[in-house]
Amino acid sequence: MFNLYIKFSLLALVLVAAACGDDPEYEFGFNITGIQYEFFDVTEGIHPSKVTLNNPRNPFREFDVSDDTKFQILGDGGNAGAFYAWATVLANIPIGENQYFTAIKLRDIYESNELAEEDRETVRQMAVNGFQAVLDCFPESLLFESSGTLALRLAPLAYAQILELGGVPQGDWVAVVNSRGNLTAVQSTGIDTLNRGVKCF
Repeated sequence: MFNLYIKFSLLALVLVAAACGDDPEYEFGFNITGIQYEFFDVTEGIHPSKVTLNNPRNPFREFDVSDDTKFQILGDGGNAGAFYAWATVLANIPIGENQYFTAIKLRDIYESNELAEEDRETVRQMAVNGFQAVLDCFPESLLFESSGTLALRLAPLAYAQILELGGVPQGDWVAVVNSRGNLTAVQSTGIDTLNRGVKCF
């Protein structure tokens, strides 16, 4: 099994040796594929909560995760490791992309049953709430593919995820389908999050 080790510099020790050319740099790392999810707080990974930064189970809470690293972790870091990484990025940089993929990892943890049985329904609802936060707080957010030329709106994707998880999208949102019956967009005739007590910032 491929183990992805993400290295973070905790302390750079530079040793100067007269006979050697380059100075070596020592870094400490940890194996994120072995991280197990453990329920901490019902708002973890859902904007505007920053509670993940206080979760002792979150190994990323004291480190910066770059844009390149977060997508590498998304694909290869295991569901729990990726959740903690993306929840940390979301807490520090609250944008729709970060909320969407944090919710994706909550969904994956739930669907793959990588959690205590008594927490299953709570985590399912957390995933729904994470996708709802995309609609409430980041309704115009776009997801760009690698070349940066093609963009998708995250709102339709979040809307569909809520339905797939057995949730009901909240607010003034409607699905628009094409002639084949596929969801193509989500429109709102006027989102008023304050009426539902939603505070995004």
